Order: sequence, then structure tokens, then C-alpha cells
Amino acid sequence: MKNNVFRNVFSGLRKSFKEYPVLLIFIILFVGFSALFSDRFLTTLNIEAMLKQFVRLMLFAVGPSIVMTAGSLDLSFVGIWMLGGMLVWLLQPVVGPIAIIVYPILGILTGLMIGIIQAKARIPSFILTLSVMITYWGITALLSEGYARTIKGYEFLTAKLIPIIPTALLWAIPILAVAIFLMKRTVLGPYFYAIGVNEEGAHMAGIRVSRLKVLGVTLSGLFTGVSSIILFQHLGGSIPVELNLNEMNEPLVAIILGGTPLMGGTGGPQRTILGAITLTVLMRGLNVAMLPPIAIELLVGVMLIISIIVGSRSLNKAGTEVT
Repeated sequence: MKNNVFRNVFSGLRKSFKEYPVLLIFIILFVGFSALFSDRFLTTLNIEAMLKQFVRLMLFAVGPSIVMTAGSLDLSFVGIWMLGGMLVWLLQPVVGPIAIIVYPILGILTGLMIGIIQAKARIPSFILTLSVMITYWGITALLSEGYARTIKGYEFLTAKLIPIIPTALLWAIPILAVAIFLMKRTVLGPYFYAIGVNEEGAHMAGIRVSRLKVLGVTLSGLFTGVSSIILFQHLGGSIPVELNLNEMNEPLVAIILGGTPLMGGTGGPQRTILGAITLTVLMRGLNVAMLPPIAIELLVGVMLIISIIVGSRSLNKAGTEVT
């Protein structure tokens, strides 16, 4: 009887690790850092810092992870976060607290614009969304006259409700739940996966590829806009005017690490959660190990390069192209 129980447990673990390889990496990292730095890694302060970092990664990554399942990239999320905050700062004195809805409106319009341009002009999504992000950063810097701006009046969004648990995490749960529901319980998920596996085959099967890709990037913009409402206050209520590439790199690493490949066809927000948790544990572990911040940033960049190379090799084998 006991042998059967152990055999079933082992079989279940092996199946889980095979389906979610990042889960094994997470366990190794967590156990390793806990054993090596038990006096610093498992402290209340560090656990709270990990949860805060996880929320930041996940809210930035939730929208782009949907787009990536269809074999596209969306790098505009940082630009939406920056420019949206600047617009809220400008509009709040005029329209009051309702100015916060600028974030999702900007996200939807940006996603719709990107999707239509990509569908009509056939511009690779990487180039197009990167250009949008840089353009939004430039507009933000211009409107702010080079000074970081602080928005007041939304402190209630992240007011502490439960010790240790960031309130932003409580807000993030329904956002993630909706994203996962769309991918797992509606026809959108299978359609996006089909496009990622074989775009031409999906088109021949009667799937309206262009419309769905427009819808995908529009949903990404919507999720980014809604998430940014929480993010801007979670990150201090200030609007940065300097472009920090780590805000782009780290969510992408979390997405790919979680199991959403560049060529799409699988993955999604549910896998990105595991990627974000694993990357958070790694970065906080290196932090408590007193590794210099520059070295940690370098490691994240290297991880992104490796992820892209692995994804590119997979694309070459599949004979497809990321758009």
C-alpha cells in the first residue's frame, strides 16, 4: 500500500516536472538559498520584498504573455505604464480621481493601433512595439520636462491590509484570474495557440488570423493598462522619465522561463506565474548573497539572450518566423 502511494507521488512529481520544468528550478533555488542564507533569505523583510517583486514582474508580463502564445511580441507595456502615468498627472487637476482610467484607455488604443499597423503593413511585432515603447518614453520625457512626477490621491490602492502581503498582490489575483480564464476556458486560447504553432495552417483552417492577432495585442494593452493602475502606486506613485530596460527585460525573462516560447503555440499567463516566481527567488537570493546590483542586471540580460537563442533555435527547427 505504502509502495503504491510513493509510486503515485513520484509519478505525479515526475509528470509535473516534465510539464513544468521551471518548477524544479524553483524548488532547487528556493531550497538552496534557504539553506545557504537561512538568516537572511527566509526573513519577513525578504519574503515581503519577494512578493513585491513578483507582483511587479507578473503585472508587467500578464498582457505580453497572451500575445506571445500567438508567436508575436509586445514590448509596449513599459511605454504604456510611463506615458499613462504622465497623462494621469496632467489630467487629475482637471477631471479629478477619474483620470486614472486613462491607463486602460491608453492600453486599449495602443494595442489596437499596433495590431492594425502590424496587420496592414506586416511590420514585425518586435520592431513595431519596441518603437512604440521608445516613442512613448520620449513623449513622457517631453511632457514632464525631464522631471519625475508624483501622483497623489491613489494611496488607498496599496494601503496595507494584511501584514507581509502587498495589497497590490490582492489586486493582481483577479487580473491574473481573468487572463487565465480567457486562455483556458474560452476559444481564444486554442486559437492563439494554433496561430503560434502554424499561422498559415490556422488561416487555412478558417481561423481569422489577422483579426485575432489584433485582438490579442489589444487585450495585451488592456491588461497592461489595468495592471498599470496598480503598478504605478505599487512602485511609489511616481512617474519615471528615464527608460529602465530592466523593466522590459525581466518580464520577458519571466514569460520565457515560465514556458511560453518565442514562437508561441503553448504557455500563457498560467505558466508565466511560475516563471515570475522563479526569477524573483533567483534575484532575491542573489541579492541576499550580496552580489552587486550590476552583476544581477548582467545576469538578467544574459538569461534573456539565452532565452532568445533557445527560442530562435526552436524556430529554425520548426521552419517558422516570429512576427
